Amino acid sequence: MLPSDLAAAELRDSELRESGLLVLEGAHLVERGFAAGLDFQVIRCVPAREGWARKLSRGAVPIEARDEAELGRIAGYPFHRGVIGIARRPRPLTAAELAASLAGLERGTILAMPETGDPENLGAAIRSAAALGCDAFLLGPSGPDPWSRRALRVSMGASLSLPWARLGLPGDLEPFLEAGFTAAACVLDPGATLLADYIRPELLILILGNEDQGLSGSWRVACRDSLTLPMAGKVDSLNLAAAAAIFLYALSRLI
Repeated sequence: MLPSDLAAAELRDSELRESGLLVLEGAHLVERGFAAGLDFQVIRCVPAREGWARKLSRGAVPIEARDEAELGRIAGYPFHRGVIGIARRPRPLTAAELAASLAGLERGTILAMPETGDPENLGAAIRSAAALGCDAFLLGPSGPDPWSRRALRVSMGASLSLPWARLGLPGDLEPFLEAGFTAAACVLDPGATLLADYIRPELLILILGNEDQGLSGSWRVACRDSLTLPMAGKVDSLNLAAAAAIFLYALSRLI
């Protein structure tokens, strides 16, 4: 069911997940949602966007025009870009299903962030992964939701198109390793291979740790290779999403 009231509290991510829903804020994300084949339940928009919404939905989705103040109350803040779409959450893939879908690739890249705890880092990393030609994304058992409002905003909807799945334990990498992927840990370790010197395998899983402690030992031992970036000056680390983008760019199929 859709939330019965339009109070912003009912658009909290926990309530949305329990209801099997997700929220897309802004015209761009709603368009991405249609491109991804989401099952929209309603689009609420300012009157100036009503014609656009009706053309996009082709009569298949209820359109509700609301003024700026009401839409801000629904969103919970005034920065809503004039459009709020509510859609059914797709069924997430299991790790085994995702690995099976990648079987047969001759060259491919997976970004794994099994210990991240920040939805903004998650969204930014997913956006970079999609832009730099990643084939999939892997999360840990309790990381942020890629379909949360914040992650969707920061990823600009990339988490709707980039396949992803959750891993429970490092052993859950096995289906991907059996498919020919090599796991490489991205770490701050002087003994690790410098990124510039790394000869990447054709099928690669890049694994980054969390924002505070880096990659834990149990995940590191599951990786055949270890990679690192040199740091200049007094900086000892990079933001997690920024590091992911650098590793992905250096090892992407685009260069």
